[in-house]
Amino acid sequence: MVTLGDLFPGGDAVLLDGAMGSALRDAGWETRRPTVLANLDAPELVGGVHRAHRAAGARVLATNTFSALLVSDRRGPSAVREGVRIARREAGRAARVAGTVAAFGLAVDDPQLEEVVGILVEEGVDLLVFETCNKVEDAAHALGLRRRLAPRLPAVVCASTTDGSREDWQRVREVVACVQGAGEPQAEAGLNCCRGPYDALRIALSCEPVLRWVKPSTGLPGDRVADDVMAAFAITARRGDARFIGGCCGTTSRTLGAMGRALGDD
Repeated sequence: MVTLGDLFPGGDAVLLDGAMGSALRDAGWETRRPTVLANLDAPELVGGVHRAHRAAGARVLATNTFSALLVSDRRGPSAVREGVRIARREAGRAARVAGTVAAFGLAVDDPQLEEVVGILVEEGVDLLVFETCNKVEDAAHALGLRRRLAPRLPAVVCASTTDGSREDWQRVREVVACVQGAGEPQAEAGLNCCRGPYDALRIALSCEPVLRWVKPSTGLPGDRVADDVMAAFAITARRGDARFIGGCCGTTSRTLGAMGRALGDD
């Protein structure tokens, strides 16, 4: 049995990576095309993003497979496999590779989902990350997939806010409670994206125990926060006992570097 603590012994902060999708789109990838296909059609772009995140200090590289379920043709499995291989090449021996998949709607019985997770495991990811869980049913299904397909791997099941309402926050807390109440040392609850660092920080620090994995976006489209705000978020999250800290949508390698320096100086 391997836990996150086994992958990263000690108590130092672990800088996660930044955004892949927004970086690919900034580099010219068409918005209408699932970004997972860039693993096959533009592997140099994907590798370049991973490389920039590593240079900024990231110790975990997430595979470019978040959108894997949007590809239903024969290219899907190949794109997932190549996504792991690209991340592994760029991670080298200094970083871990997290196999990621979008988790909203996981409760739907989709054989493609099981295939994607199975490929991530076969290709040798170090951990699984189910991102953007919107329902308790999604979280429970993710936990079941880990037990069935990857019993030896740690996993993080991430919730995310949507509209910031009281009902929205309650839904997030229910997802977190589902994961924390499962009694599985290999599975942890986390947050990704949310409505930006403020939402993520308030929720992460209000949970008991505090969420250790926090990876917020830089804010809503058109209302992104500056790099120094993300750096301040990183310091505050760390002081609140979060340990695995990175950035989701809008988080560039420059932003990630500012967060890494802040964590190193704290």
